[in-house]
Amino acid sequence: MLDLDEMKQRWAEHDRKLDQSIRLNRQLLSAVKLNKARSALQRLAAFQGLEAAIQLVVVVALGSFIYDNIAMTRFALPAAALDVFAIAILIGMIRQIAGALRIDYDKPIATIQKQLEGLRVLRIRYIQGIFLVAPLAWTPLQIVALKGFWGVDAYRLFGIPYLVANLLLGLAIIPLGIWLSKKFSDRMGRSPFFQRLMKDLAGYNLNAATGFLARLSEFEDENLAK
Repeated sequence: MLDLDEMKQRWAEHDRKLDQSIRLNRQLLSAVKLNKARSALQRLAAFQGLEAAIQLVVVVALGSFIYDNIAMTRFALPAAALDVFAIAILIGMIRQIAGALRIDYDKPIATIQKQLEGLRVLRIRYIQGIFLVAPLAWTPLQIVALKGFWGVDAYRLFGIPYLVANLLLGLAIIPLGIWLSKKFSDRMGRSPFFQRLMKDLAGYNLNAATGFLARLSEFEDENLAK
């Protein structure tokens, strides 16, 4: 029969192995969650890369239109305005790609979550910027699209007063949108619908990565509390 000291040694060895097994399981779970977060952000970067490639084609096409119509200011200027807008969108896409690829998964979970939050804010501001400027871009888009695709002169088709009125309306919408955003931001921030909308604007893959890290953070907090 085993004496008391030998039984204690065996129990201690059993506890040590059990503790090692638990730590290993925790490490494996952490690795799985981090890999899921990394995969989600890699998909985000890949999709943004594809969109950026398409956007680059738009930038080049507008540049070509400007070159072809450089002698006609009424067409070249709207195209130049659109090209500046398109370049700004392209820069925003590249910044998001760089932010997604720059995240260091060897850092603590809290640090990774902070980087993800910065990326989420960047994407939301990018979407907000597009929505704010889009009304102003509508009039130049009509002029360039009609001329570029169908050879139609929008100035003759609609008349200058109509185009000027559309441009002024677009200009008026921008400060109105900013004012509404500031006035109702606190109220909307407490709204579950608006919170879901902001998450949707942040992008599915970015939300997925944030969710994986949030669950991993909760798991680590539970382990520390035990």
